[in-house]
Amino acid sequence: MWTTLQEWYRQPFDYEWIIHHRSTRGLHRSLQNMFGAATILYAAASILMLFSARGPQGLLAQAWVGIVLLVQVAVALRWFFGPLPTRRDFIAFAIFGDVGLTSVLVLYEPFGALIGSGLFVVTGALCTYFLSQRWLLAHLAWCVVFVSVTVVRAMLAETEDVPTALAGGLVAIAINSAIPLLAHIAWTAIGRDARRSLLDPLTELLNRRGVEDASLSLISRSHARGHCLVVVVVDIDRFKSVNDYFGHDAGDDVIVTVAHRLKALFAEDGVVARTGGEEFLVVFAGTMEHAHDMVHRIGHTLYRRDDRIPITVSVGAAVVSSPSDLWNDGAATITRATRAADSMMYRAKYDGGNRTASIQL
Repeated sequence: MWTTLQEWYRQPFDYEWIIHHRSTRGLHRSLQNMFGAATILYAAASILMLFSARGPQGLLAQAWVGIVLLVQVAVALRWFFGPLPTRRDFIAFAIFGDVGLTSVLVLYEPFGALIGSGLFVVTGALCTYFLSQRWLLAHLAWCVVFVSVTVVRAMLAETEDVPTALAGGLVAIAINSAIPLLAHIAWTAIGRDARRSLLDPLTELLNRRGVEDASLSLISRSHARGHCLVVVVVDIDRFKSVNDYFGHDAGDDVIVTVAHRLKALFAEDGVVARTGGEEFLVVFAGTMEHAHDMVHRIGHTLYRRDDRIPITVSVGAAVVSSPSDLWNDGAATITRATRAADSMMYRAKYDGGNRTASIQL
């Protein structure tokens, strides 16, 4: 168990991947509505407790609850009608959820506060799916401390017998701590395996499935800006000879070198994948002039005179201009452009290799 927790804690957290993965993109509005409804639940519970004998007593306490209610309504409206929150927004919501709820519950009688602490589970759900392990642990620590202090208050006030107060505290800690922690561990493991399924193990570039997924947002951005979309197929020349004369380890080194250089070249505006043994796929967007410049830079970037094994490539490119009927094909845009680029790559290879051929669609 301890080993599992250590491995979970060390896993990198990738908010952008979670938000933009194809499995979650269609759930954005549903998730926002869910958290908006949960915030309304906060507000409804606060309103009901204003009329409870265990709720806040006195004008100042009730006024503070009213202020928090107004903020809760504003947050709910942001969830319902605003854009998808950024990572900083999620952090701000989590802090408000913990601090705001605590500031209200401390005004309740101890056992009423213990019941209300069940609402911390909403912030726990937010931390579980959209924030890192450290933020979740901070939230859990906050909950445990609050519940523990509330149990002590209940026992000192003698409003409930000790077994009832302890039992309520244990249930509250289990709900607010154990469930989000186990869910985050499972979610992290699933996310890790899902990301690995999209990567080529040798180069750590995207594989064919990964590049199709990553290219969808690139298509929408480039179309909105009026840019052209470029799909490039890059194949290492005479790669079989490299394996035959230098060995497969040297061949792997060449593949990794090409991967690193392509990734560096398209770091700012492109997606790079390894789609076959010695074949790579690049998808990027830009103006027509920029597109042709980048395509012709590929061969010069990959060849270095001081390499132990000289690297030359055959490059085929398909440029989807704007406007073009292909823009309406969604994911099929990449598939059709890849076929055209692949055909251009073979033309460059049949012409002797170390060449570039392109077509405009």
